Formats: sequence, structure tokens, C-alpha cells
Amino acid sequence: MSRLLPSSRGKPFRSKLEPFAEIIRELRRKRNSYQEIRDTLHEEHGISASRSTIFSFVKVRSKRRKFYAMAEGMAPVSPTSARHSSDAIEALRRKPIPKPEKKIFEFDENKPLTLIQK
Repeated sequence: MSRLLPSSRGKPFRSKLEPFAEIIRELRRKRNSYQEIRDTLHEEHGISASRSTIFSFVKVRSKRRKFYAMAEGMAPVSPTSARHSSDAIEALRRKPIPKPEKKIFEFDENKPLTLIQK
């Protein structure tokens, strides 16, 4: 998939790295650093490009990722506090569910739902 952007000369812009996109993709999949990719391209193909150029090339062609960050002031969960919370959850599970004291709705399939008046 190539993204060709228009340039001021009328020709679409094409990166010099475009022919090596598959090689770059494979090296990134293998977790090679941008420096290592730069060295590989220079040694094997005679292409000189900076690390930032390769990073930008990869970034433009990558899928968007969501970034999740912890809110400020969030305390880390310690094993003891985790144990206390699991105990509290277990206590809530054992607690009986209270039954409603009075009916507030009456259902008859032949009539609309009605509120019981006090």
C-alpha cells in the first residue's frame, strides 16, 4: 500500500524507502531498532536514510494505536490491598439479596403496565 502525495512539481511524492517497505516491515516485526534498519539498508542496498526518516516512514504507514495512561493520583495496588478487596467482594457475594417489601408495579399481559397507588 503506497501513499502518494502531490508535490509542488505536479508529480506525486514517493519516498526513496518505498521500494524497501517490505524489508523495513519485516525488520520491524523482528523488533530491529531504527538504527539497525538504517545500517541494514545502507550495507545491503546502499540507501542512506536517517533513523528519524525511517521512523516517519513506518509511522505514516502504521495503524493507529490507542494510548492508555493512568490518571494522576492513582495508587498502585499492593498484594495486601488486593486481598482485602477480594475478601470484600466475597462477603458481598455471600450477603443475601433483600426482597422488595411491596409491589410497585403490577403486570397483566392484557393490560398496560400500571403503578400501584398507595
